[in-house]
Amino acid sequence: MKNVYLIILSVCLSLFSNFSYTQTAEDYKNLDNYIENSVDEFNMPGFAVGIIKNGEIVFEHAYGYKNTQTKSETDNNTLFGIASCSKAFTAACISILVDEGKINWEDKVVDLLPGFKLSDPYITANLTVEDLLAHRSGFETFDGDLIWYGTKRKPEEVIKRLQYREIPFGLREKFGYSNLMFITSGELIKSVTGKSWPEFLKENILDKIHMNESNTTNTGFENNPNAAWPHIEGQPMDFINYDNISSAGAINSSTADMLKWLKLILGKGIYENDTIFSKLNYYKMVSAKTPLNAGRGETPEGTHFAAYGLGWFLKDYQGRKIIYHGGGLPGFHSKVVVVPEDSLAYVILANQLSALVPAIDRKVLDFYLNNSDTTDWAKLYLAAEQRQKVRLDEKWEKLDEERVKKTKPSLEKEAYTGEYEDKMYGKAKIIIVDKELFLTLEPTAELLNSKLEHWHYDTFKIKFADPFLPAGFVTFSFNSKGDITGFKIDMDAPDFHFKKLDFKKLN
Repeated sequence: MKNVYLIILSVCLSLFSNFSYTQTAEDYKNLDNYIENSVDEFNMPGFAVGIIKNGEIVFEHAYGYKNTQTKSETDNNTLFGIASCSKAFTAACISILVDEGKINWEDKVVDLLPGFKLSDPYITANLTVEDLLAHRSGFETFDGDLIWYGTKRKPEEVIKRLQYREIPFGLREKFGYSNLMFITSGELIKSVTGKSWPEFLKENILDKIHMNESNTTNTGFENNPNAAWPHIEGQPMDFINYDNISSAGAINSSTADMLKWLKLILGKGIYENDTIFSKLNYYKMVSAKTPLNAGRGETPEGTHFAAYGLGWFLKDYQGRKIIYHGGGLPGFHSKVVVVPEDSLAYVILANQLSALVPAIDRKVLDFYLNNSDTTDWAKLYLAAEQRQKVRLDEKWEKLDEERVKKTKPSLEKEAYTGEYEDKMYGKAKIIIVDKELFLTLEPTAELLNSKLEHWHYDTFKIKFADPFLPAGFVTFSFNSKGDITGFKIDMDAPDFHFKKLDFKKLN
């Protein structure tokens, strides 16, 4: 009798764990209204959401504008930069090569990519293909990204310069999100196949699953009638070319095309009876490789584990495994989420970095997995975004209070002029323009240039031309003779490690 009760209990628990809420047409209308209202509240330029459930597209809506100046409206085919959501495509490309027997996950990168070199000889010799995609190379998160950002350097030169960056951690010691390792993955594909990452991706994935509008460059997008323009604070900005980050974040796509990609992922590598990559490597990509701090399960987030796989983040929510990735670049924000146990996947695309993206992510998850929760995520995230802006204003008020007034630089302006160089990043130049000192970081001259406004002593305030970056400081150093030896940059830009740059004055 006891066994009978256990069987009944087991069946009930199984039914409960696989229970999926049934959404009605009215539910989807309410979701649509919620997103539309939230887009208005956040003053979002453009926004698009697509959902696939049980193999069918159940929701696909676009909101707002591709460009707030022209008032051209977004649609389901509007192309957005998906940024780091590109990384899962790169992992899939590597999986295809593994399926074909051209490489193995355990292969050493240095054996496949001639000339590959990092500052640590041990990591250089032992870094594997799997390590590249698992963010466990020993670098800190975003380390070295200034090598490529806004420059015209090709991927191979970007990778070559990485050898000059000191690696702070051991191989596989901890998680460190590395765009540079994914750029390396793209060059590895080229080395093995003779085809560039864009060529390989198009031939082996984009064309095969009919992502016909998607591409890997925004060159000429200013003339593309269905391209979303990047925005900051509701205003369109110029396109920044990301060809050199290629396999780390260069894909442009739409909800219509991304839903095809999600259908492939839900199919575990199979798209309309065509095997793109093996089920074995699907599970390889979405299995935990590098652990992350998951927080506390009792919090509203409700997450007990978190990890990075290969091109995908992983966590649990409401008893389900969530496979996801986000992407962010100046003027673009994206999120891709897959819940395989519920045959659910969705994509969120925006042409402005905004807390609305994670808010709608949470709303859609609850819509399917926890619809008894009435939390207004958009309201909470909007409040958090506004608090962050207040904190930033307060920070600069405090800095201004701490500023030492009535000081002056140690030397005349001419002494600060000249060429400087950081070995990893490259050269900088300081000249006098209209009687003011003017700094240009030469590899990124169009974006990283600024007047040097005296702050106090030998520290100057800067605000680069790049609207994405906050204001910061340049502080000069001297030798015992009082001669300038170099300068360092202090800027609270979490995506870029300006503090690690050490510019030395050239003779």
